[in-house]
Amino acid sequence: MNLRPALLTLLLISATGAGAQAAQNPALVAQGRLLAQSLCADCHTFGGETRSDRKPPDFAAVGAMPQTTPLSLRVFLKSPHASMPDLILEAAQIDALSAFILDLGGK
Repeated sequence: MNLRPALLTLLLISATGAGAQAAQNPALVAQGRLLAQSLCADCHTFGGETRSDRKPPDFAAVGAMPQTTPLSLRVFLKSPHASMPDLILEAAQIDALSAFILDLGGK
């Protein structure tokens, strides 16, 4: 379970202007929240919640990371990860989930 390649990818990818607009769309953010609640809430928390029984990062913390961008989230969510379920998300789902995570992070 080596997360180094995925984290390195997140660090190396820069922001794009088109994705920044998606994070400012309230309807897209709301869709992302619903998606996160249905697919991600078993492991992740949202909005700074703390739970000692959960190891995966809180989505607000992920969204606030300087290296987290719409493009880095797109790459991350399209790549398989040993520590996550093998979810196959459609492009619209990735956009919505990314908008939600970025909104939580204040971007």
